[in-house]
Amino acid sequence: MIRRIIIVVVLADLLLPVPGRAQRVRSSYSGTSGQNLPFWLTHEAGLFKKQGLTAELILISGGSTNIQALLANELQFVNLGASAPIQAAVQGAEIVVLATSYNLMPYGLITNRAVHFPADLKGKRIAISRLGGIEEVAIRLAIEKLGLGPRDVTFVQTGPDPFRIAAVQSGSAAATALAPPALFAATSLGLTILADLGSLGIKYPASVVAARRSYVTQERPTAKKFLMALIEGLHLYKQRKSYAIQVLQKFTKQSDPKILSESYDYFAKNTPLVPLTDPAAIQNALPADKTGGRNVKELYDNSLLQELVSEGFVERVAKEVR
Repeated sequence: MIRRIIIVVVLADLLLPVPGRAQRVRSSYSGTSGQNLPFWLTHEAGLFKKQGLTAELILISGGSTNIQALLANELQFVNLGASAPIQAAVQGAEIVVLATSYNLMPYGLITNRAVHFPADLKGKRIAISRLGGIEEVAIRLAIEKLGLGPRDVTFVQTGPDPFRIAAVQSGSAAATALAPPALFAATSLGLTILADLGSLGIKYPASVVAARRSYVTQERPTAKKFLMALIEGLHLYKQRKSYAIQVLQKFTKQSDPKILSESYDYFAKNTPLVPLTDPAAIQNALPADKTGGRNVKELYDNSLLQELVSEGFVERVAKEVR
């Protein structure tokens, strides 16, 4: 009888959460554009671990694939352009944007030498990573600015940045959308920027952290720790350019120091230290055809970040990271 009681007590102890034990979280990023750098740096600098999280970071190309993995509970957080999570939320998925580390559209429409004018794109193929991703949104915005419509071009899925650049170089695609450092790498190869969305200052949630609402409700302390790490990562990113460039080189495989430095400068000047989501940017990311009756405020949640500001966490980090 005593032995049975001991066994029960031991099993109960194993099932209880252990104070100090790291919480495991899986997160993803959807591409190798420079707006992802603060997220990569946060992981590389061990800041998730510092907050008591055992974080696994994986690359999953394409917005819709990330969302599917998130909804299947294979991931706890995703870092990507907001088009995919917002599209899913509008269609009824329980997804919410928790943070936005870049609130502008940083893409340029890159073409080969056969394209001289916007009209030259009519009937042509345009390379994207995957359907539903931020590159597709960028291209649709760009061709609209150029006086074309989505039916004037054909979208083809060709994969990550290097494959899209190669497709434009070879002529198998007439154009693609790229953000730094791939944007600068493409121009160094002789490709042309037909439209630069970054210079237009268009508000758009180009890099967001999203999660399932139910997960945030059930694991709010974990979600808060995740954002605490990200805030410290953003401060480190702004203060340590040399380290940030090392991380950028690792994740993008870009080795040209000039391109890496220009890419850092391009994003750093418009990257906030507190990644609050701008409702105007979310509004621009809403599907044009339908909103599912959702109010913009239902698509994002700044409450965790606002708590960290009011609790003095952001102020402490600002003093520590100098």
